[in-house]
Amino acid sequence: MIHHSVVGKLWVTIIGLVSIILLFLSVFVIQYFDRYYYVEQSRSLTELGEKIFVIINKYPDQEKAIDAAKEILEAFKTEMVVTYVDEKGNFTPIDSLFTSEELEEITSSNQTVVRLRELSYIDYVTFNGSNDKLAVAIPLYEHGEVNKAIILYQTLNQLYQATDGLKKIVLVFAIIGIVMTTVFAFFLSTRITAPIRQMQKAANRMAKGDFNMRVNIVTTDEIGDLAASFNRMAGQLAETVQALSTEKDKLSNILSSMADGVITMNKLGEITVTNPPAEGFLVANTWELPEALKEMLKTVINLERNVQKDIHLSGRILAVVMAPLYSNRLIHGAVTLLRDVTYERKMNKLRRDFLANVSHELRTPISMLQGYSEAIIDDIAKSPEEKKEYAQIIYDESLRMGRLVNELLDLAKMESGNVQLELCKVDIKKMLEKMSHKYINITKEAGIILQLDINHNLNEVIFDADRIEQVLTNLIDNAIRHTPTGGEIILRARLTTDEKLLLEVEDSGEGIPEEDLPFIFERFYKADKARTRGRSGTGLGLSIVKNIVDAHRGKISVKSKPGQGTTFTIILPTEEIEK
Repeated sequence: MIHHSVVGKLWVTIIGLVSIILLFLSVFVIQYFDRYYYVEQSRSLTELGEKIFVIINKYPDQEKAIDAAKEILEAFKTEMVVTYVDEKGNFTPIDSLFTSEELEEITSSNQTVVRLRELSYIDYVTFNGSNDKLAVAIPLYEHGEVNKAIILYQTLNQLYQATDGLKKIVLVFAIIGIVMTTVFAFFLSTRITAPIRQMQKAANRMAKGDFNMRVNIVTTDEIGDLAASFNRMAGQLAETVQALSTEKDKLSNILSSMADGVITMNKLGEITVTNPPAEGFLVANTWELPEALKEMLKTVINLERNVQKDIHLSGRILAVVMAPLYSNRLIHGAVTLLRDVTYERKMNKLRRDFLANVSHELRTPISMLQGYSEAIIDDIAKSPEEKKEYAQIIYDESLRMGRLVNELLDLAKMESGNVQLELCKVDIKKMLEKMSHKYINITKEAGIILQLDINHNLNEVIFDADRIEQVLTNLIDNAIRHTPTGGEIILRARLTTDEKLLLEVEDSGEGIPEEDLPFIFERFYKADKARTRGRSGTGLGLSIVKNIVDAHRGKISVKSKPGQGTTFTIILPTEEIEK
C-alpha cells in the first residue's frame, strides 16, 4: 500500500505540492493574459467608438453614416448594431445579441467599455467556451433627445483561442512536470529509503538474535550518522547479550553442578527455575510444590525472613532452607535450597543405634562376668559343680565379647583395604553341600526347609573359600533368623551369560521394608528387634559381607518385599583375582 510506505508518502506529498503550484501558476498566467487582452481591446474599442461617433455626427444623414461606419468596422473585426428607444424610454432588445438587461448595462454604465461576462476561476482551468463580449454604446441625438444608440462590440474568440492554447501548454508542462517529479521523487525516496530498508532488515535479524548484523552505509548525511549509531548499538547489544549469556551459562552451570536442589517460585507457589537435583526431588510430585513447601512459602512471605526445616518427601528426608526474593524492595517469590540428608540422618541413627547396641552387647557380658566373678570370690558357689558352671558362663560371655571385638577389627581392616585374600580353586558344589550339612540340624529345629539349587556344569572357581563361607554363613544365619516356622530357604548357584558365578540365598521370610533396603549394608545397621525372634546380631554382618564381596571384585544386591521374603544375590568373577 502506498500510504504504508515512505516512498509512497513522499511521492504523494511531492506530486500534490507540484500540482497545487502548477494550478495556481496556470490560473495566475491565464488571468494575467485575460486582463492584459481586456485592457488592450478596451482601449482600442474606445478609440474606435470615439471616431465612429465623430463620423456619424459630421453627416446630416445618420443612416448613411451608420452604413459607412459598418463597412469601416469590418476591417477592425468589430460589429455594430443599432437599438431604438421605445415609447417607455427603454432600448429595444436585440434577441440574437443582447438581452434587455445587457443593453441596460451597456447604455447606463459610466464605463466606456463594458465586459458582459467575467471569466471565473473555473474557466481558467477548463476548456469550456464563453459568450463573453466587449461592448461600447454610442447614443445618437435627434432634436436634443436620445432616440437611438449604436453599439460596437467585439467577441473574445481570439482570447478564447489564446487561453485554450495556453491551457494546453500548461497541461502538457504539468504532465511533464508530474512525470519528472515522479521520477525524481522515486529516485530521491529510494536514495532515502534504501538505507532505511537495510537498517530495517538488520533490526529484524537482531530481533531474531543475530547481533553480528551490520549495515553498510557510508554517507556524511543524517542517514549515515543513523547507520553509524545503529552499528554501534548493535555492537553494544552483542557485547551486552554475550555478557548476559555468559553470566546465564555460569549460573546455569553452577546450578546444574550443585549437589543440592534449587527451586525458585513466585508468590503463588508456581515454580519458575529448577536445577537437575531439584527436578529429581519433584518428579514424584508432578512439578507441583509439596504441601510442606507451600506452608514454608506462606511463612516466608508473611514474616519476610528465612525459614529452615526438615521435610519428608517420597521416602527421603530433605533439609530445606527457603529465603525471600525481593524486587524493588517487594517480595515477589522465594528461593529454596533442598539437600537430601536421608543418608546423614540414617547414619546418625545408625551411630546412635550402634552405641546403644555395643553398650548393650558389652554391658550384658560385663555384668555377667562381674556378677559371677563376685559369686566365686564371695564363695556363693559352694560346690565344685556350681563353681564350674559359673566359670563356664564367664568363659562363654568372654567368647561373646571376643566375637564382637573381632568383627569390629575385621570390618575395620576390610574398610581400610588391608584384608588379605587366600585365593584357591574351590569346588563350589562341594562347598554348598558342606554349608547345607552344617545347617541341617539348626533348620530342622526351626522347622525350616533348606534346599540346594546347583547347576551341574559348574567348574572350579578361584576365590577365598573361608571368606566366601563367612559370607554365606552370615546370609544363611540372617535367613534363618527372619524366616518363620514352615518357611523355606534356597541356596542357589549357577553361571551367568557372561561366565560369572552367581550365588543366591533366598528365603520366604518376613522381608525388609523398602525404606531400609538402601542401608542394610551399612555397618551398625540392625533390623527391628521385634522381627528377629530374640536372636538379634550386632548389625555388622551384612557390612562385612559387602566388604568381602567387594574385595573379590564382585557385586551383591538384594530384592525384598515385606511378607514375600528376601533374596540376596552375589556375582563373582570366575577368573583369578589380582592380589
